[in-house]
Amino acid sequence: MMVRIRRIDAAAVVGIGLAQAAALAATLLLVRSIVDALAPAGVGQAAADQRHHTYLLVALLCVTALVQAALRALEFSVAEKAGYEVVRRLRLEMYEHLQGMTPTQLQYRARGGLMLRFIGDLSMLRLWISRGILRGTVALIVVTATLTAMAVLNVWLALAVLAVISGGSAASIGWGKAMRAATRRMRRRRSLVTGNIDEQLNSLAVVQVFGRARGEFSRLAQQTELLTQALCRIAGLRGRLRGISSATAALSVAAVLGVGLVEVSRYATTVGTVVAALLMTQQLSGPVRNLGLAHDYWHRGQVSQQKITEFINSSSSGLEPAGTQPLRLRSGRVEFVNAAVEGRLPAISAVAAPGRIVGICGAAGSGKSSLLALVARQLETTSGDVLIDGQVLASTSPASAFRQLGVVSPDLPLMRGTVWRNLTYRMPNASRHEIQRVCYALGLDELVSTLPGGFEFWVTEGGRNLSTAERQLLCLGRALINSPKVLLFDQPTLGLDPTQASTVRKYLAGYRGTVLLASTQPADLAIADVVWDLGSEGRISVVEGDEYRRSPRTTTTNQVRPWVRNVTA
Repeated sequence: MMVRIRRIDAAAVVGIGLAQAAALAATLLLVRSIVDALAPAGVGQAAADQRHHTYLLVALLCVTALVQAALRALEFSVAEKAGYEVVRRLRLEMYEHLQGMTPTQLQYRARGGLMLRFIGDLSMLRLWISRGILRGTVALIVVTATLTAMAVLNVWLALAVLAVISGGSAASIGWGKAMRAATRRMRRRRSLVTGNIDEQLNSLAVVQVFGRARGEFSRLAQQTELLTQALCRIAGLRGRLRGISSATAALSVAAVLGVGLVEVSRYATTVGTVVAALLMTQQLSGPVRNLGLAHDYWHRGQVSQQKITEFINSSSSGLEPAGTQPLRLRSGRVEFVNAAVEGRLPAISAVAAPGRIVGICGAAGSGKSSLLALVARQLETTSGDVLIDGQVLASTSPASAFRQLGVVSPDLPLMRGTVWRNLTYRMPNASRHEIQRVCYALGLDELVSTLPGGFEFWVTEGGRNLSTAERQLLCLGRALINSPKVLLFDQPTLGLDPTQASTVRKYLAGYRGTVLLASTQPADLAIADVVWDLGSEGRISVVEGDEYRRSPRTTTTNQVRPWVRNVTA
């Protein structure tokens, strides 16, 4: 990953640096002239003229000081905005990469580490760009130009300051390796703390119910102690770097005074030149400090850039990979051709005919959810293919599939936002009439009427402020908006009471589209036109719907028979 700073921002920073250098050089010349004019070179009118000329130089010095102040303010503003712009573009690039990652690609990544990429690392990278690269560039231009101007007046004064600055830079570089090692150690420990806190926030009830509060507190305390030690180590190193910067500025003043004393005693320069050089050395303390900080930011920024680069280069199929075609759903025929996922699903071959309801059952771990996840593009086959209407799903763009499938799964929670936002999350432009139609069909209208604010009721992350049944109904409504031609439902009646479950089954039984329904509930499977019973090693027992409904295990046949389609007609 390359840090891409806009050319206009880079040009603006260089321009500001050159303007500051010119202003400092002008200050150097003005101060020298003013100090040398303090001792009158004549009497009478000549002295008066010299005094008036000196007043003019003082006025120019005041203007120059104001210009320098304005340029420094502009430098900070431009550098900070440029850093924010780089981070804005990079954050969107990272998020686009994240969107293209499947659950399999994400399952071994801690949420705390991912949050660190998007917040901590980007913040550190911005500091490196704004205050390291850009402000460091201005500082380098100013220091170089000022030393050059000083050398024109007296080369020994310039060399003395250059020697001190070089020594300070060498000392800063010497601590670089320790800073990088300490930063990496701190990052690892901060990631552990962040991940632990994230887990506690999502599983606090588990901790409380099983009486593990003291144990988790002790674990977090230990992690926090290690993190604090790492942060203190970095604070000590950063303190040394800032001390080196301050010492460099102070020693530069001492060097100018010492060399100036020798030069004045040799009549090789004037007092005005020494005073001007002394003032310039003080003026250089800011740029010299910025150069020292740039080195500090560089060490920390390098680690953050490395982590961000690793994330962007990690596996991600992308939402619209090059060479893929959009999925064109017509009838909704779904076919599995020796489709397998290593470690999760043995090779399976089966066909779901267009417009049919296919119930999927089997023992725990038989691959029911994995089968649906393959069609939903949440899993990729390690061998074999999945086809929809004759198109190999792997050759189509995931984005086009996501827009045309209705999916319900325990792994797809509600989002933070209003009820309306959650219902229209898949189809943001759905009409109010369509929303009301689905709500009425599922009984969601009764739920919405009881919520404060109705459709504007605020749903917390994962729908935690709703009951299990309320969350499930909203997830069903989200999937059914605009009647997708293919539905993929994993445990669709999970958490619903008998009346709600019956309403959902009645709606699905009359649905005009292809439905793949995985469930452990016989009543759910009883509405199917055909039932796939997944066995071991990819074996599928296909049972026609009527036969399944007559089987002894279907204890709710009488409840579902009134709405089941006549599959023999």
